[in-house]
Amino acid sequence: MKKTYFLSLLLMVSALSVAGQEKTINIEALALEDAVSYSLTHSPEIIAQRLKEQQAGQKLSQFKLDYLPDIYATSDLRRNLIIQSTPIPAMMLDPSAPKDELAYMRFNTPWNSGAGLNVDFDIFNPETAGRKSEQEKQLKISRLDSRIAENELKANVSQAYIDCAIAQAQLDAVTADTAYYALLLREAKDLYRREKISLADKNNSEMNYNVSLTRFYQAKNILHNARVNLLLSLGEEPDEDKLDRLSLSDDIQSLYSKMALNGWVDSEDPLSQRRQAELVSLSEIKTKNAVLKYAPSLSLSGYYGANYFGKELKLGNTDRWFGNSFLALSLRIPISRSLSTAKEVSQLRMQEQIERENLRDLQNNRRGELSRELAQLETYKNNYRLKLANLELIAGNVAAKQLQLQKKYILESEFSSEKLREQNTLQEYLQAAYDVLSACINMEKLTKN
Repeated sequence: MKKTYFLSLLLMVSALSVAGQEKTINIEALALEDAVSYSLTHSPEIIAQRLKEQQAGQKLSQFKLDYLPDIYATSDLRRNLIIQSTPIPAMMLDPSAPKDELAYMRFNTPWNSGAGLNVDFDIFNPETAGRKSEQEKQLKISRLDSRIAENELKANVSQAYIDCAIAQAQLDAVTADTAYYALLLREAKDLYRREKISLADKNNSEMNYNVSLTRFYQAKNILHNARVNLLLSLGEEPDEDKLDRLSLSDDIQSLYSKMALNGWVDSEDPLSQRRQAELVSLSEIKTKNAVLKYAPSLSLSGYYGANYFGKELKLGNTDRWFGNSFLALSLRIPISRSLSTAKEVSQLRMQEQIERENLRDLQNNRRGELSRELAQLETYKNNYRLKLANLELIAGNVAAKQLQLQKKYILESEFSSEKLREQNTLQEYLQAAYDVLSACINMEKLTKN
């Protein structure tokens, strides 16, 4: 039975591994939906959780087989070097012998052997009577754990995706700023060489470029880390080739359209509550099974075979084989063990109450958390729309200031101040995008789990 159990697990691991390897993904134009779908078949966490679910199912099947009678064959061969003598009343052999006299007899032969079939069957065993019902509940809990893990993975992959999208938008903006400040620095150096501007103005241009270059390196590192996290969430190895080829097809605004403009339907029976309800039911079953330990156990055993006795080892001599068989019905009534059973039942009843209170606490907290998340999400949506409007306005201001700078209507310092405002507005917009998209992910997870 153990060999069959491990062979089944090996086949399940192979099947899941092949299924995960067959599906491919285009990381050069990765969409959010494709990332989530791919992770559900390729993530090591999900594959491991599904294997745990399969293990729980195999264990249930094993418990069902344990209710069958245990039939097995036995055989032994013994060489008796010293045959034990047993005292008996001498008058059994000689009626004239004194009443208190003993005689010694040997009830064995130098060689003896035995072979036969045995059967053991627990008609009722309190220790194992409830294992099947407990494992059925464990299997339901394992299935719920798999669904909860899938939703958690969807949230993690979505979060890693938006981190990448925001980091990419930040790097693109910083790259453009750095290129622009590099152009201004070249112009400033040229003007300083022709003595058109002062050393302070040239140094200020170089300082602005250095600041922009520092922000560029920081943004590049942030994007690198975000890509590593996304590949890990997908179940992929984050090697340099994949990191270089990874590119997202969804930008921030398309993600907002997909995630924030959809409505959420609250589940009347979320997975976390269903799981906790199963834990309550499991604790009740454990208590009932513990109460059964007060009851006596009833078992049936039997043997059908033959024994060999002889001075010489000649197992082929049928005259030296003697039949032997029996059926036995055993009843075992617990007495002293009932004291420990009473303690066990008391503890399990307390565990029942703990699980019920955990379920009630989970229900209450979820209602409050759902209300808070909905209110916060609306706030983040409004904030995102306002920050997006500000970004569009500041972009217009920068374009106008740049035109004025080209016509020498304003100083470069005034234009630099406007660029700094644009950078700050962009950071506020990216933060608002992160807040609203993360809130959408949390809301999606909350309504399902």
